Amino acid sequence: MISNNSFQKYNSTDKNKNTEIIEHDNTNSKKDDSKGRILEGRFRLVKTLGRGGMSTVYLAENINLGTFWAIKQIPRDIETGLDILVEPKILKKLNHPSLPRIIDIIEDDRYLYIIQDFIEGSPLDKELEKVGKFPLHTVLDWSLQICDVLIYLHEFEPNPIIYRDMKPGNIILTPWNEIKLVDFGIAREYKKGRKNDTVYIGTKGYAAPEQYGDGQSNVTTDIYCFGVTMFQLITGKLPQELRLGIKLPGHFSDDMPPRIEEIISKCTRFNPEERYGNVRELKDDLLSARNQLTLNKTILNSGSNLDNELYEIN
Repeated sequence: MISNNSFQKYNSTDKNKNTEIIEHDNTNSKKDDSKGRILEGRFRLVKTLGRGGMSTVYLAENINLGTFWAIKQIPRDIETGLDILVEPKILKKLNHPSLPRIIDIIEDDRYLYIIQDFIEGSPLDKELEKVGKFPLHTVLDWSLQICDVLIYLHEFEPNPIIYRDMKPGNIILTPWNEIKLVDFGIAREYKKGRKNDTVYIGTKGYAAPEQYGDGQSNVTTDIYCFGVTMFQLITGKLPQELRLGIKLPGHFSDDMPPRIEEIISKCTRFNPEERYGNVRELKDDLLSARNQLTLNKTILNSGSNLDNELYEIN
C-alpha cells in the first residue's frame, strides 16, 4: 500500500490455556517468488512494497484497465491462531479517507489475496531513519489526523474496531502530508462482556501490556500504542527507552514541553484505567497543547520584532 518513492515533507500548515501470545513484526525478509505472477488473468504483480511476519504486500497492475493496486498476500498455512479473513472482513465495512479500501478478495490453495487501494507515500519509520526525529509541530499535526481515524474506528457501530498495531511502520505519509493507517492484520472487533482476547498479539515495544495477557484489548490499548509512537516520532528514541507512567519533567527529552510529556505519560500508563478514557479526550488535550505552543511562538516572535523596531528607532 506504499510507494517506494522517497520524499520528505514535514512542514504542515493546513492466560488462559486457550490464549496464545504472538509477536507481530513486519520487518521479515524472504525471497520473492511471486513477482511477475498474474492473478485471475487481471492483476500482474509488479514489485514488493513490504513484508511482514504474516504477509507480503505487492504493487500490482490491473492489465485490463492499467490501474495500480496494492495486493496483500497471506499464506493459508500461517500458524498464528488468527482468522486470515478478519482483515478484509473489517476493512470492507469501513469508509474513511485515511484508510485503504478493499475492492476484491482472491483465493487459491496456497494464499489469500486482498486487493486494496495503492497508497502513494512512505512509512514513517523509513522517514524517521533519515531525519532522526521530527519537529514537534509536525508530529502534533500528524497525531491529530491519527486521532480522527481512531475516533472513527472506536465509535464504529455495532462494535468498535481496535487496531492493536499502531507504530511508525504502519503509518503512511503521502506527498500531500496526509496520514494513512495501514495493515489491519491483527485488528479486532471489541465485544462487550468478554474478559480477554482469544489471541494476544502485538509488536514488541509498541504493544500495550494487556496485549500480552490478562485482559481484553480496548480503546485504551490503541491509546497506549499511540503514545509510544508519538514518543518515538518526537524524540527519535526507541520505544524501549520509554518508561511507563513516568512523570518527571525532562525525562523524555530535554526540549520536550512538559505538557506534551504529560500527554504521552498518560497515554502509556501501565494500568489501562489510568490512561485517557477515549481518543476524544486525548485529541482535546493535543489541540490545547498545540494552540498553546503556537501562542507562545507568536508571543516570542512578536517580542523579537519589537526589540528590532526599538533598536532601529534608537
